[in-house]
Amino acid sequence: MEKFLDIAIPLVVLFEGCEKRKGDLVYPYLDKLAKPPVWTRGYGRTYGITETSSPITKDEAKQELALGLEKYANACVKLAPPLLNAAPCLAAVASWSWNCGIGAFRVSRLRKAINEGRWLDAAQHIKTPRTAGGVVLNGLARRRDTEADVFSGGITQ
Repeated sequence: MEKFLDIAIPLVVLFEGCEKRKGDLVYPYLDKLAKPPVWTRGYGRTYGITETSSPITKDEAKQELALGLEKYANACVKLAPPLLNAAPCLAAVASWSWNCGIGAFRVSRLRKAINEGRWLDAAQHIKTPRTAGGVVLNGLARRRDTEADVFSGGITQ
């Protein structure tokens, strides 16, 4: 898992940022791009976060991210076991899932392609979605392209 985290953490940090900081603390904020809007804290953590969740330090936000990505990676591997032996691919899929949700991965063409061994198709499927609220967002498109590049770098078949 360590090599996976060395790839996944910087990937997510690059695109999530660490929003709503006041001084040295990071507070929850309502992500209005999500449909429906969702309370978020730190580097995109949404599960268990409410308007009244405690503020945390930026270092604690990074620790939350690491624990969250491990959790998401384990869920992704259960749904797509071939990811277990491909750290860059797993890092890209965990980043995608951190943003889109495990439920979205469960029903995705991305997961199906991975499980069928169609790695090049999966590298294309990871490029979607590129929209939030029905609008193509340049930052989201950059994230998907970067996830696809990381994923493609891990393909060995």
